[in-house]
Amino acid sequence: MQIYGLCFIVEQEIKPIPLQNVAVEANIVDMIAEVTISQVYKNIEEDTIEALYKFPIYEAAAICGFEAEIDGQRKVKGIVKEAKEAAKEYNEAIQKGHGAYLLESESEDVFQCSVGNITSGQTVVIKITYVTELKHDSESEKIRFVLPTNIAPRYGSSEYSSSSNDGKILNPDVVSYSNKADFYLELAVTCRMTSAIQNIESPSHKISTEMNIEGNPKISKITLTEQITYLEKDFILVVKSKDLDQPRAFVEYNPETQTNCIMLTLVPKFSLNTTISELVFVVDRSGSMGVEPMKKAAQALELLLRSLPEDCYFNVVSFGSDYDSLFPKSELYSETTLSEALNLAQTMKSNYRGTKVYNVLEWVFKNSRDDMSTSIFLITDGEVRNVDQIVELVSKHEEEKNDDLRLFSLGIGDSVSHNLVESVARAGKGYAQFVTNDERMDKKVIGMLKNALKPPIKDYNITWTEVNLLDEKELDMTPIEVDKPTISFMSDDNIEPPPPPPSDIFTDIKVQQAPYIIPPIYSGVRFIVYCILEKNIEPWKVITLKATSQDGPMKLDIPLDPVTLQGSKIHRLAARKLIQDLNDKKSFIHKHPKNANKHIPDSLVKEHIVKLAKTFNLASKYTSFIAIDERNNESLFESQIIPQIREVPQLIKSYGRRRMLTGEARQEDYLKSLCSFNGSMDGLEKLIEGLSVSQQEVNVIHKEPKIENLFKFLKLQSFDGKFLPNETFYEFFYKNYLDGFNNFKQEIEKELSELSEKEIEEILTSCIAIAYLKIVMFDDFKDECEMCYEKAEKAFKKMIGNNEKEKIIIEKAEESIKNWVNNSD
Repeated sequence: MQIYGLCFIVEQEIKPIPLQNVAVEANIVDMIAEVTISQVYKNIEEDTIEALYKFPIYEAAAICGFEAEIDGQRKVKGIVKEAKEAAKEYNEAIQKGHGAYLLESESEDVFQCSVGNITSGQTVVIKITYVTELKHDSESEKIRFVLPTNIAPRYGSSEYSSSSNDGKILNPDVVSYSNKADFYLELAVTCRMTSAIQNIESPSHKISTEMNIEGNPKISKITLTEQITYLEKDFILVVKSKDLDQPRAFVEYNPETQTNCIMLTLVPKFSLNTTISELVFVVDRSGSMGVEPMKKAAQALELLLRSLPEDCYFNVVSFGSDYDSLFPKSELYSETTLSEALNLAQTMKSNYRGTKVYNVLEWVFKNSRDDMSTSIFLITDGEVRNVDQIVELVSKHEEEKNDDLRLFSLGIGDSVSHNLVESVARAGKGYAQFVTNDERMDKKVIGMLKNALKPPIKDYNITWTEVNLLDEKELDMTPIEVDKPTISFMSDDNIEPPPPPPSDIFTDIKVQQAPYIIPPIYSGVRFIVYCILEKNIEPWKVITLKATSQDGPMKLDIPLDPVTLQGSKIHRLAARKLIQDLNDKKSFIHKHPKNANKHIPDSLVKEHIVKLAKTFNLASKYTSFIAIDERNNESLFESQIIPQIREVPQLIKSYGRRRMLTGEARQEDYLKSLCSFNGSMDGLEKLIEGLSVSQQEVNVIHKEPKIENLFKFLKLQSFDGKFLPNETFYEFFYKNYLDGFNNFKQEIEKELSELSEKEIEEILTSCIAIAYLKIVMFDDFKDECEMCYEKAEKAFKKMIGNNEKEKIIIEKAEESIKNWVNNSD
């Protein structure tokens, strides 16, 4: 049945949806954002209703505020309580006829707002506030603000079932959907940066930007230029600001807890020698990938394959409900294996049905090589439910390979699951990047490949205080109750006895680094670490970061900003990381050397999460926000009936399939009809004489720095970096070859008279290619083609073997390409 407008069906009756609109106000300060979401609910029915609305929040966010405003007259502020207790109070308030408002966490990135006992005609505005750190975008000095708006349908089910729901109101894994949703999004973003704002853009929506607010180049305001449906697609904003990547260390004093919290952040830039690696590309081909995301993933895979170094091993694995690999085991990169992989990339379709990420990653781990480091690239829309199970799998194998396994993830699409993409990369000690359907991913995947080919950096250490308090000697000797398995009344199977109660688990740490295990540092990727210091402990004036690389020790001193910030934002972000550590079993309780080989009971983990959440006012797996609007006797009489439940649906999109006939496809048909080319100048002259005028006009566009031209040109490169002399290569540049390039060939022959005709031809095409990439493509697409350029340069140097002659020939090639570009014929 088709569902239209703001309504849904209950017992075959069309019912209005109580959510009227959503307004978002975001304040961005450098790499931190504070966001307030206002959800307006109105009951236009005669009966009292209860509105249930599941919505997404960015997975790194710390939800720290919850407030209800009733009929614009009174406000009720939510407080954090244990989830079970909060749900009980909510139910009791509903039964008594009071207004009750509850915010619960289903997963790291999905929450439910329950708005109980909305009387007829009543309007309730729910305000949810959260703080979040912002991701670095692929280019320097840029941050990426993401506002998730849609919970896409997810494959499978999570372990988080109603039987283990800890007494919450929400029904796990259940989301209502409609093919149309007409409540709208109002959006206002204010950017206040430390340095001048250079550019603001949105790859997802049309925006209106007001720069230089009150004459200040560091402040700008952003709004939407058109009214949009809230559930349409994620909103993304990219802000470029001067010196945003520079190393910085801030300290914030929280008057409520009387503690200091330090935030260390930088986008590092360093160079390390590459190492021989195994590279496995795991590509999501499930139905949810649709047409455009699948096409983008295939294009990115093709660029990655062409950019691989000669001495690596690689494999391509496709997955959906099932999975299959290109090779049984990773193969050495060669002309043959590259050709097979490119053929697969160019024929990929999203026809593998469901999304079973666990199964395919398990196969990849079991079949990875043991004699070299392995880097896995997961390209997916992340629409699965069993995230925790997948993360545990990745963590287990990463620890087994002891820093010789890394997993990088790329999330594709307009409503990607950030939770899966971020979580597996974090567990795999890689990092995550995201692209919408309207963004190019080439620069991001090549950046990942460059980092994957460098050996891991190890032995991280940060000095936060004058004395290193991370190595605490005191022990908290408090006995801890251990979780025990439930014994069935109808089974005499022996139950394995629980481990003895740990009386010496180390929990009393005075310096809480978050995350406890310092995340890997990658060139060009934002690095953020926090540290909460116990009361009366002062931070060191210079924060020192140290590590060890294959090429030698690494060190950076970052002066602490002399101005102490006041408030709780940085504390809350740090607490969010500490909770994330506890959920991931990576916390100081789990990983401190003093707790090695000790059983850490779930009850202790829960206790610490609840303590952090209550201290810093955060929603979490074990804590919820609850607000009660106690009503007078008259109001109670009106509302003291069982409210009718109204669930707010998510928008579900259908993926249409379409076939495109491109000019490039027609071009390939033309090339197939060309006569055989013998690699000589005579053959080339015959080839060019046969070109039609329309074909000559097509080739003029190759002078333009367009990504399509770059991809077409890179198809001419061999696996070893050479650009071989054939009809396709010369046809790319067309007739200027005869006058300009022919003269250039004669000059090469003079310089390298001892070489054969075939060797001269290979040198000619390779140096022309190097010059073309540098002169035509580098200004706009250096990151995308740099690895292919380096392969070509390496092959060219091997062919020449003389530095002086290399330089002369390259200079002449560059001159030749400049003449070709400037020639209007």
